Parts: sequence; structure tokens; C-alpha cells
Amino acid sequence: MIYNNPRLFTLIYCCAAAITPAAHAEEPNTALRLGPVQMLKLVIPQPLASTRAEYDYVHPLHQGVADRLFIDAKPFAELRPLSGSGIGVPLIQATGQSTRIGYRRLVSGGSALWGVSGGYDSLWQQGSYYQQLGAALEIKRRNFEVVATAALPLRLQDSSTNDQIPLSALTLQISLPTGVKGLDFEPRIYTVGSPETGTFLGTQMQFTYATSQSSSATISCNYDALGGVSGSLTLQIVFPNLSKQARHQAIDPSLVGNFTGPVGNNGSRVIRLNDSAPAFGN
Repeated sequence: MIYNNPRLFTLIYCCAAAITPAAHAEEPNTALRLGPVQMLKLVIPQPLASTRAEYDYVHPLHQGVADRLFIDAKPFAELRPLSGSGIGVPLIQATGQSTRIGYRRLVSGGSALWGVSGGYDSLWQQGSYYQQLGAALEIKRRNFEVVATAALPLRLQDSSTNDQIPLSALTLQISLPTGVKGLDFEPRIYTVGSPETGTFLGTQMQFTYATSQSSSATISCNYDALGGVSGSLTLQIVFPNLSKQARHQAIDPSLVGNFTGPVGNNGSRVIRLNDSAPAFGN
């Protein structure tokens, strides 16, 4: 009946043409819609060293078509060693926090990204309070990642009541696939030291296996002249808040975790003292 009435058919066609563009205009495909991210991490060192429990909360401050400004807050606690602690040793040996303001940007059509971040870290241990400033630069592609970090202690005259010395650090870490699905090789080279101790070169080798898109396990081994040989097992699980709109964006699915996740430790976000082991973990 419609086709027999040209005026009615023309009216319906014009109405449909007017409505269709408006519907497309409402589709959320002009900006990334990736929400806050939370992460739990447990770093288990050799039996005589302290286990560290961490929590990260990453909240976006701004998101554009291909960029993200965010804040990453990390409280953590160092627990008594698994063995050799003795009777009456408190469960929590030290507490601290690390806060970063970061910016990440997608490039190469969403197949790569770069990011920068900086912030303030603190550590309360055995009646002493330590502080430092930290910064990081990261570059990530599907099968390659480079992360450089720096940590600079803030030395206050009355901030410590013992002989422990906070150390400055420079680290460079790369991540490469091994050919085994989910398994990456992550060598790290770093310098650590202070005016009192001198500066030492260290190396760390680690393998990370992604057990799923949101969980992974990392085994590490390192050496430097201050701490000698040491190692750890790191377990972490991520709780992302990703809306369905994220799938409309030009971003490689393998980069979503790097784009939205916490700023890595990479040996710098947790303050290292002259008599403590390196801060393992990514």
C-alpha cells in the first residue's frame, strides 16, 4: 500500500533519513571510555626477607580519543619474613605509599603507546620515615616494551633515627616474547647507591607468565654488590573497569592493560635502603 502512495513513501523515507544521522551521532566512538583499574600484588622473596603486599588504584583524570591522564595510588606493607623471625615479631614490619601522576598516548593507529609519569613515595620503617621523588618513561608495542625509571631520595636531617640510608636508583628494563604463549623475558639493568655507600651496578633477570588477561606470575633473580644474590616470586591480579565502548576504539587489544594499568615498580617505586633487598616486581 505504501508503494502505491508516492507521497506517503516519500514522507517515511525523509523521516528515516533525518533520524538515522542523529542515532549515529550518539554512538560513543569519539573518546576512550576506560574506567578505573585496581590491582593486588604479593611479592614473595627468599624466606629470610620480608614479603610485600601492594594495592594499586588507577583513576583516569582525563581521556581523549588517543590519550589518558591518570593518578595511580599505591599503599603497601612489608610483612615479617616467612622464617627466622623469632617469637613476638610484629606481622607488619614497614608501611609505605607511592603516588604517580601519569600520561599515556596511543600512536601508530593504536598499535603502540608511550607514557610518562612522576610522583612522591614514602616509607615508614622501625620508627624512621623516608621519602623520595620518582619518574618513569615507557614505550610499548605488541611484542616489545621499554621502561626507564629514576628515584631520588629526599634527605631530611631528622627523618631517620638509625643508620639505614635511602638509595637513589636508575633502571632500564625491556620486555620480549619468548615464543611461548603468555611468557615474556624481562631483563633489567640498574644502578643504585648514595654518597655514603657509593654507586653500584646491578642486573636482574625475570620471566613473567600471564595466566589470564588479568593475572600473572613473575619469577626474578638479581645481583648487586649491596644485596648480593636474591630472588622473588610475584603474584598479581588486575581488576579492570572497561566499558563496552572501548571496543569501538582503534587500540590493539594487547595494549589495553598497559594503557589503563598501574605504573610499574621496576625497582624504583618502593624505597630501597642500604641493608634491604631490591624492590622486585613490575
